[in-house]
Amino acid sequence: MEVAMTNNQNVIQNFLPPGKKAAICFSMDDVHPGKSSNAYEAGGDLEKGALGLVENLLLRHPELKLTIFLTADWRMVNPFPTYKILSKIPVLRDKIYLAPVMPKGTMQLRKHPEFVEYLKKMPNTEIAFHGLHHVHKGLLTNLEFQKQSFNDFENILAEIEGEFKACGLNFQKGLCPPNWLAPENLINAMVADNFSFLASSRDLFTPVSKDAKSNMSGLKGVSMIYPERIANGKLIHLPANFNATRSIDRAIEIIEHNGLLSIKAHVAKSLAGHVLYDGVDEVYMNYLDTLLTVLKQKYGEQLWFGTMSEIASYASQVELKN
Repeated sequence: MEVAMTNNQNVIQNFLPPGKKAAICFSMDDVHPGKSSNAYEAGGDLEKGALGLVENLLLRHPELKLTIFLTADWRMVNPFPTYKILSKIPVLRDKIYLAPVMPKGTMQLRKHPEFVEYLKKMPNTEIAFHGLHHVHKGLLTNLEFQKQSFNDFENILAEIEGEFKACGLNFQKGLCPPNWLAPENLINAMVADNFSFLASSRDLFTPVSKDAKSNMSGLKGVSMIYPERIANGKLIHLPANFNATRSIDRAIEIIEHNGLLSIKAHVAKSLAGHVLYDGVDEVYMNYLDTLLTVLKQKYGEQLWFGTMSEIASYASQVELKN
């Protein structure tokens, strides 16, 4: 289901504004109204939870900008199958949820107005797409976008957009798919619906170079450190290449290659007992605070801090000029 659609001629190495050495973006996945009193806290505790920690980081570094990938009606409880016997029965296992799920509408955004209003007031923050329910029937429980048809994906994207609009949220037509999986039908539906960017690769281990290709999660073969045109030039792809498990040296290498330092976080530190290394907690936010302080001291005004949509928009215009 992984789609490789890359060509070195589509890599936009000259995506930076004049006078800038490198770009930095920060994105966060899995945000929804779940509270610590629910299965897990995913933003619903507002200033007392993960969003408060992220907002404090944004206030300490006013140059930093955040792209929140928001789920419209989160239903996932466990990212892995828990119904072990059912998961061993062919055919049947593909037709049912193999772990508990929340009823539809439990985390629907319009039913949590306080959460939505908090998102609207977060500084230097934009909203983009991160699935409708973030769950799927079958063995790959947390990969929402799998073998659906083009029309299915069009309907899903339209439903997400409708929910955002119903809440009065300003949003960007960009997507980070759950678990980074972006099948071809989904990409085609995005193009048909005039999306501007896709964030569908994560690579934290491949050595940094100008020719480095992502080979970890999501799309394979796209540039690991630069924006790239995909889908016949109709979408800008932006990679993820840094999180809490990586050293500051990796960040500096990306900057020295005039790349995009794309920092990833997940809003929850633990999902049903599964620890996320890039989950938001005080330790990760303190690490990013230190990282940003070091980079600003070293590079100063040479750094371009942008949201994902800002970087994608500028990169698309640069490419059109060439």
